[in-house]
Amino acid sequence: MLRRYNWEKVKEKCQHYRRRRPESSGLYLVVSQRKEELERSWEQQYQAEYGYLRDEVSQVLNSYLNCGLLEHGAARVYCDECQYSMLVAYSCKKRGVCPSCSAKRAVIFAEHLYDEVLEEAAHRHIVFSTPKRLRPYFKYNRKLSGILFRAAWQSIKEISGEAVGSVGLILTLQTAGEALNWHPHLHGVITDDNQLVVEEYAVRSSNLRDLAS
Repeated sequence: MLRRYNWEKVKEKCQHYRRRRPESSGLYLVVSQRKEELERSWEQQYQAEYGYLRDEVSQVLNSYLNCGLLEHGAARVYCDECQYSMLVAYSCKKRGVCPSCSAKRAVIFAEHLYDEVLEEAAHRHIVFSTPKRLRPYFKYNRKLSGILFRAAWQSIKEISGEAVGSVGLILTLQTAGEALNWHPHLHGVITDDNQLVVEEYAVRSSNLRDLAS
C-alpha cells in the first residue's frame, strides 16, 4: 500500500487559516432553500419508491446548514507570542453531505487504518455486490445490512477454504451506485498473498437467502 498523504502533513501545509464560506456554495443554497420543501413533499412524491424519510437525514441536513458558520458557534484561538486571536467556526463532523467534514473524516480514518489496523502486507480492493431482486429488502429495513457483511465473510471462507485463518478483511457499506440509484454494496480491502487471490465478484444470492432465513 502506497502512503502519500496524511492529516498531519496536510495541516503542515496550511500556513494561514482562512475560514471557508459554505453559505456561498451551490450545495448550501440548494439544501437551505429546498430542505423544508423536501420534508413536506416526501411522503407524497418519494416515499412509495424510496421508503420513509429517516430522522437521520433531517439531522444531517440541519447539522450541515450550521457547519462552518460563526453564528452557530465558534472557538476563539489565541497566540501567546503575537497576541493575535481569531474565531474558528464549529464543524458538523458529519459524513455524506458536508464536503469539508467528509473529506477530513476520510483522511483521518485512512490514517487510523494505516497506523493501527493494517499489517505490513499487500492488500487489494474488493467489492461485494447484491442481486437487484434482493436490494429492495435492504431499502426498507436498514437493520438487514448486517446480513451483507456476514454473507461477504461466508463467501471469503468458501473461496479460501483452510487459508481463511490468514486473511485480513475490512469492509464498509455503500448504499448508492454511480447513478445515485439504490444499490447496497460493500467496499473493502483484503490481504493478498499467494494462497488467496481474490478478484472483484458479487456476493452469492444463496448466501444472502441462507443468512436471512
